[in-house]
This record gives sequence, structure tokens and C-alpha cells, in this order.
Amino acid sequence: MAEKLITKEMWIEEILEKYPKAQEFLSKKNIVCVMCGEPVWGSLKELMQDKEFSDEEIDTIIKELNKFIKE
Repeated sequence: MAEKLITKEMWIEEILEKYPKAQEFLSKKNIVCVMCGEPVWGSLKELMQDKEFSDEEIDTIIKELNKFIKE
């Protein structure tokens, strides 16, 4: 079974603390930009829903993010 690193239920703060590289990926997807001072509270799923991503898009992006942080 594949290791799950990041899930949609994880808090943004936890993700960025454990996987700082994730910020680059999330920024490129226009999900979160820590560098520009955007507030980042809540879960990854909540943030992506606020940005109007569909459930299917959320699942796809999380798979891509986990692949990205393993590289």
C-alpha cells in the first residue's frame, strides 16, 4: 500500500511544518501563498473548497502534491 503523506483533512500549518517543499507546489496551483502573506488557517480541503476546487480536483491535486514532496 502506498504511503499517504498529506491528506485533505490535514491542517495547512501542519503540512507546511512537516513538508516545507509543499508551499512551492501549493503556490503554483494558486492554493496558498505564504510568501505574500495570505492567511492559511484550516484544513487543505477547506482551503481548496474556498478556492472553488471540485472534490475530484482536490483528490487529484493531493495525489500530485504527495508525488511532488517525495521527489
